[in-house]
Amino acid sequence: MKERWTCEQANEWYAKIGWMRGCNFIGSDCSNRLDMWQSYKCEEKLANAERELELCQKIGFNTVRLWANFDVYHAEPDSFMEILDRYVALCDKYGQKIMMVLAYEEDLPRGDVFVPKKLGEQPYAPASHQNRVEMTPEQKALQPKHYMEYPELRPIFLEMVQKIVRKYAKDERIFCWNIYNEPGIEIGDRSMELLKVLFATVRAEDPVQPLCADVWRSVKNGKIATPEEELALELSDVISFHSYQSYEKLVAEIRLLQKYNRPLFQTEWLHRINHNNVQEVYPLLYLANVSNYCWGFVVGKTQTHEPWPGMWEQWDRGEDRGYDFTKWQHDLFRPNLRPYDPREIALIEKFNRLATEEGR
Repeated sequence: MKERWTCEQANEWYAKIGWMRGCNFIGSDCSNRLDMWQSYKCEEKLANAERELELCQKIGFNTVRLWANFDVYHAEPDSFMEILDRYVALCDKYGQKIMMVLAYEEDLPRGDVFVPKKLGEQPYAPASHQNRVEMTPEQKALQPKHYMEYPELRPIFLEMVQKIVRKYAKDERIFCWNIYNEPGIEIGDRSMELLKVLFATVRAEDPVQPLCADVWRSVKNGKIATPEEELALELSDVISFHSYQSYEKLVAEIRLLQKYNRPLFQTEWLHRINHNNVQEVYPLLYLANVSNYCWGFVVGKTQTHEPWPGMWEQWDRGEDRGYDFTKWQHDLFRPNLRPYDPREIALIEKFNRLATEEGR
């Protein structure tokens, strides 16, 4: 649709698709998203992804959140589009509808001169939480810039977005477009102009799926935290939000966002160290009819079971914030595809069966 959906249109659509539940998916053998989408060793990556997507289906998940990668598109656009199509087909084979993320601020280039990231074997740093594409110390010292802020890259980035959306704009295997993940996390309010351009670009393709961008900072004092997140809400057909907060705080966030009278998608959750756990959060999401994506699935080279580095830094400064460092942060399964905690998976399967029996 070329205009923002009304609340009525969004809620009618949501009533038809039902309660969506799944994970932010990246294969356990991928060090980063560049690793997932590049042609290098793609057959191995796709074979492993199939094994893990089959497990998604087995426990009753019905959706995954996939993240497009501009670095790969920039280097090998034709191959990227082909591999994307193969992932879409694999997800469909195992009953997983796709929410596609088109833009984000993780692993942005830095400085005024764009330096392409290297494809091929990706670095692996033990116990580092979410391996990123390797940067030199000189690059790390520079300010991040979104690809669209480089004049020579802007048309190429928009070309990628247009190609992806045009290809799947009427394809039911893609059920939602997540236009921009966590706007402002690296570039602040500079993300607002990019949000407007990207929403307009996608709407021009007249997709049948809804569009959204994320509210990702904790809702505090009953308010959305930043102007860029307020803009994301104003532009979105359905509401995407992130919360790694405890049960009590999550209840307050859901209550505030429900006031917008649009379907809710908690597109990132699960942070056991911060007491955002399966036993409390998953039943809440089921009862509140909030579709959701936990972070991670099978533990692997991204190592997102490890704490965020900033949490260690807080501890080193003598700040005890009540974190439970004895637990995995994210991810549900071990490398051998056994559960991290079988009781968690039993609970997830239970509520997924209930939703299926209820026809949602």
